[in-house]
Amino acid sequence: MELNKEINKENNKENNYSNNKINEKLFNNLNVHLEGYGCTLNTSDTEIIKNSMIEQGFNVYTGDFKISDSENINLVVINTCIVRQETEHKMISKIKKYKESGKKVVVAGCLAKALSKKIEGLYDALIMPREAHLSGEIVKAVFEGKDYQNIVKTSVNTIDNKLNYLAKDNTDNTHNKVNSSNNLIMALPICEGCLGNCTYCIVKVARGNLISYEPKNIVKKSEELLKSGTKCLLVTAQDTACYGFDRDDNYRLPNLINDIVNNKNLIDNTDENKTYNFGVRIGMMHANYANSFIDDLIETYSNEKVTKFLHLPIQSGDNEVLKDMNRGYTVDEFISVLDEFKHKVKDLNFTTDIIVGFPTESEEAFENTLEVLKQIKPDFTHGAKYSQRKYTVAGRMKQIDTKIRKERSEILNKLRREISFENNKKHIGQTFECLIVKEGEAITNNCKKVLFDSPDDAEISIGEFKTVKVTGAGTFGLQGKLLN
Repeated sequence: MELNKEINKENNKENNYSNNKINEKLFNNLNVHLEGYGCTLNTSDTEIIKNSMIEQGFNVYTGDFKISDSENINLVVINTCIVRQETEHKMISKIKKYKESGKKVVVAGCLAKALSKKIEGLYDALIMPREAHLSGEIVKAVFEGKDYQNIVKTSVNTIDNKLNYLAKDNTDNTHNKVNSSNNLIMALPICEGCLGNCTYCIVKVARGNLISYEPKNIVKKSEELLKSGTKCLLVTAQDTACYGFDRDDNYRLPNLINDIVNNKNLIDNTDENKTYNFGVRIGMMHANYANSFIDDLIETYSNEKVTKFLHLPIQSGDNEVLKDMNRGYTVDEFISVLDEFKHKVKDLNFTTDIIVGFPTESEEAFENTLEVLKQIKPDFTHGAKYSQRKYTVAGRMKQIDTKIRKERSEILNKLRREISFENNKKHIGQTFECLIVKEGEAITNNCKKVLFDSPDDAEISIGEFKTVKVTGAGTFGLQGKLLN
């Protein structure tokens, strides 16, 4: 969770202009504003969109956008998220605002794919999630007055080409001086879509069925990122555990992680006996698919480069609700998977997701969820009120009153905070290897944020790994003291 916040902060930290000198006549003063929203996977898509446009010669601005100060901005690209109804409304509001200001508007991401009818007449082009790497050509077609849809129809680029646009090298351009910490933490997508059919989820409509990227392409990109200065890779997908299930062989997530962390090409140029120091965080997993290779997966966690972080959403603590959600497991089956991790991975940081107010959630079912939460004790819980989504099975069910959803959400929020605080207090007195992400702030090797004090004469650089002793705890983070 903290790493997700960190990567989003870094990607929106400073105004970032980039200019490629091709076709200068056509693209003179052609400035584009780009903004992105949503999950870690969408964050990586925003990076891909940016670099694809840079390659086509656009000046890409990713800082704060004010219409009153935007005379030099000709076009706005917005990479959207629609996981919740209120998020969808926010996206549509922004799109309307930009269009009414007289800008050309290109809508990318999940809204473009799943809910384009809601923004008819408000966009000049759409970029689907699986077309992010074609963004530069699509935007170019918009400015040339050509049919942008032909770009997609005639493209010979495979979906794996998306990886080519992660953190492309544009440092030869004087307008693209990137802060050295911008690529410290990078998302590394490993597949598109998923194998699930959860009845509440609109993301499936937007991103479709599973397509896994080729292992060699993922490993190559991870090597490029690490050699360019990245210190933490966020292996991401809608469901990382289903990686490879669309392949003809038995190459799965544990194989991929092992190939990334054991890559023999990651040798420090200044010392051939020294490997690169980095961490790999495995993103959200569905319990069923994780269970299918759980022994191999837990063995992967024993590698010191794999952070001791587990994002395993339970969504509900009631079996009937889980059945109605089409999650594919019972509470006991979920806990069995979780217990395997907790027993075998030291200092595991366990994160889960809970939805309250699902259409068939009775008061008893809600109480069951609270009791299960007390039992499994997550370090962090993403708690959310159920949000009715178009094109979903649950969206057609009789809905629970919004007042009841709000009340249950408030109860859940109080409990999750209490559990998180109790878990964090257990770390007091422990020491962790930490990645320094900014002055006085680090991320532990189990992905918890720690604010630390250090001696006045200590020499500390962002991107270094240092040992920190935990001296205090908060609800969602730790306090500590630098030891080395």
